Parts: sequence; C-alpha cells; structure tokens
Amino acid sequence: MSCFRHRKPNEARAWTSAAVVAVLLAMAGLGGCGDETSTDQARAPARGEAAYQVAWLEVSSPLSPAQWLVSRRDDQLKPIGDADVQNVAQRLATANARYRESERMIANRTAQLSEMLASRGIAEGPIAILDDLTSIAGEIGQTEGFGAISQHYFNLRVADVERGEALDMLKTRYGPRR
Repeated sequence: MSCFRHRKPNEARAWTSAAVVAVLLAMAGLGGCGDETSTDQARAPARGEAAYQVAWLEVSSPLSPAQWLVSRRDDQLKPIGDADVQNVAQRLATANARYRESERMIANRTAQLSEMLASRGIAEGPIAILDDLTSIAGEIGQTEGFGAISQHYFNLRVADVERGEALDMLKTRYGPRR
C-alpha cells in the first residue's frame, strides 16, 4: 500500500518535494566539495598566536593564501606586497587555473600535505609541493582535483617512492595527453 493512497494529490506532492530537499541537503553534507574544514582545524588563532600560524586558512582570514604560506614558512607576517608573497601568489594563480580549485584550498592542501609528510619523516615544504604538483597538471578538465593528486602523491611518498619518481608517475597519469 502506498503511503499516499489516502492523501490528496497536493499533499503527496508537497511531502515528496520536502523529502527530495531533505535528501539533497543530506547528500550535500556528506559529499561536499572539500572546502569546509573539520572542527579541530577550524579555529581562530589562540591568544598570542599570529593569524599565519593557524593550521587551516579560513575564508574569513585577513591573509591572502600566498601571504599565509610565505608567513608560515618564514615564521613572521609578510606584507602582501612582499616579493616572495607575490611570487607564491602567481604560483597559486597557475594552480588555480590548472586545477580549478580556489587558491585558498590549494594553499591549505599544500600546507596539510607538507605536515602529513613531515609526520612520516619526509621533509617537503608547502611551496615546493605547490610547484611540484602544479607542474604535473594536464589540460584543464582532464586532471583530477588538487586534493586527489595530493593524496596520491602522499600515498606514493609514504610507500618509499622517491620524490622525482613519484612526480614522474603522477605526470604520466595526470599530465598532458599526447
């Protein structure tokens, strides 16, 4: 027996629409774009902690993604007009164009990947990772997202694949097609 059997047609349609909206909202929460942060990463700087020292750059941060990466590397706040900040901003713009992910998310992923590798005894700075992973990207639309390639790179590196070999493997898989 249908649950709509004794209901008026408009009542059934309204219930169905509400159910569809509820399912879509639940799916959006589970399969988001990865631009949100976990509660342990999303936080304001602690008292005495500079904005560049946070583990995850929030949308509301007053720092640009490039400024955040360079300031973290140098352990001091760099002005937006700093030559290194401008250079990293150009690199992030290139990665943004190739991967179609926001510069902020790419900056977050490179910092996260650097920390994940460091926890396994592999020292690679986020800006070097940004350069390496940006260089392997193929044409727009053919390449996986930056986050997926970052994870693939991490898996290769912790499986004792050397940096150059890991990048070559990724370039073969995700690089420009002939």
